[in-house]
Amino acid sequence: MFRRAIVASDFSKESLALVRSSGALKGFGTEEILLLHFWGTLEVLGVDSFYKPTVYEDFEKNLQSQKTTLEKQGFKVETRVLEGLSAVQVNTIAMDEKYPLIAVGSDKYIFGAMANELIHNARTPTYIFKSSNGKPDSGTERIKEAGGAAEHVLFATDFSKNSEVAFNYLVEMVPIIKKRVTLVHVQDEYRISPYLDDRIDEFNRIDAGRLEGMKKVLLEKGCPEAETVLRYGSPSSEVLKAVKDLSADMVIMGSQGRGFVNEFFLGSVSHNVARQSPVQVLLIPAKRQ
Repeated sequence: MFRRAIVASDFSKESLALVRSSGALKGFGTEEILLLHFWGTLEVLGVDSFYKPTVYEDFEKNLQSQKTTLEKQGFKVETRVLEGLSAVQVNTIAMDEKYPLIAVGSDKYIFGAMANELIHNARTPTYIFKSSNGKPDSGTERIKEAGGAAEHVLFATDFSKNSEVAFNYLVEMVPIIKKRVTLVHVQDEYRISPYLDDRIDEFNRIDAGRLEGMKKVLLEKGCPEAETVLRYGSPSSEVLKAVKDLSADMVIMGSQGRGFVNEFFLGSVSHNVARQSPVQVLLIPAKRQ
């Protein structure tokens, strides 16, 4: 489903980690990559126009090195240099040229500016590959050797329309999930307490049923193992706790939830999870007319 992907890269440690490891893109079924590199404006770089050809030459050398690295991993690679970092440009390319996935690297502890820009304006599924000081964790190599995108996926849902879209992606991804999926819903204490506290048992019963229905779909589609988790508290905090408690190696979720307002492309829960998750995150945007 992600045969073609855009890799949004610069020469940061995080981008190099994504390129060197392929960010598990092989596991997504990716065969063709458009490697985009962003050239800052001369004013921002403080480069006199006289030196522009020399600086561009260095950029091209580094870009070709990244291309070669990806080609050695078996990808067919095209490169392109864009003036400045513009998420609008990236999304336009993805939509006009029918790339179903955008991949970007970021550090586990310091969220990169490029990743931040892209996820705030995403119109295409966006994969955030996490590394630590430019080094992928050991789980990445294990997943690559296993031949899938992830061993254990945590899918966070608030049962919004965007979550339904994201769940459809998850169902299609079942063949590349090697072990199990955990379906997580968090009862938002800020929406429930104090006025709806007396209805929490009712809400839990309804939402547990919804999770079980989703679990049934996954198992029918061949998911090796699926489980459901229902929590109460701050949604982003509880999702992040679940990632650690359950040792998930990828989070998949919609990028807009129940509180989505048209003026804002990214919901606060998905934003917080994308920034703070210690593992890879795949954000699925809402369908827009």
